[in-house]
Amino acid sequence: MHYKHHLRALSFHVDRTGEVSTPNLFWYMQEIAWEHAHHLGFGFEHLREDQLFWVLSRFYVKVDRRPRWTEKFDLETWSRGTDGFYGYRDFRFIDETGKEIITATSSWLVLDLSTKRIQRLGKDGNFAPYQPSILGKDAGKTESPQTSEELSYSPVLYGEIDINQHFNTGKYLDRINNSYSFDFHQQHILREMEVNFLKEGLPHDLLAVKKQELTPLDHLCSIVRKGDSNDLIRARINWEEKPK
Repeated sequence: MHYKHHLRALSFHVDRTGEVSTPNLFWYMQEIAWEHAHHLGFGFEHLREDQLFWVLSRFYVKVDRRPRWTEKFDLETWSRGTDGFYGYRDFRFIDETGKEIITATSSWLVLDLSTKRIQRLGKDGNFAPYQPSILGKDAGKTESPQTSEELSYSPVLYGEIDINQHFNTGKYLDRINNSYSFDFHQQHILREMEVNFLKEGLPHDLLAVKKQELTPLDHLCSIVRKGDSNDLIRARINWEEKPK
């Protein structure tokens, strides 16, 4: 069963280029995922009754082009069932001509609220068996970047904490996006991003972006916490040079 939102790119969704920003693309997908899960009977409130909650574990997106300011478009999502461990969900953005402009897949876990232990899915019959992704692969494991450069840590800001009192997942992407210079964004287009969400960021953390260039256009990034030096998220990003 596919679930659809009819959307319009508003002024506060776009960046300086007039296109929907990377964090807002993510938030569009996160919102429709929560809403559809609720519609299917295993949303936030349903799981909370059993002292369980959803966490996003992995995410992979391919971008042909982004919606521009005032543009109308559709966002579709559907559950791809479970392998007993992950719950899988795909997305696609479709423009007014019917063309598919962005595709994505995500992998989710259900955790016990008290113990934070992963719970197996499908045993109660609410989840369908696993189905392949439209991208031909599931979001995979991303390696930690390696660098000898000194990291620059900064505190978590008030607006980066979500209702669960953790660092907002979209804000991680915001920090990575902002770690690139104006000139770099002016000259490059993000084509693919594969993200692993590993640990919870907390209000009093100090965080830094760590990067490694595998090639000039293929990068590894992570958000590192000072103190324990843990990666909170890891991302593999593929860029393309803009035509001159």
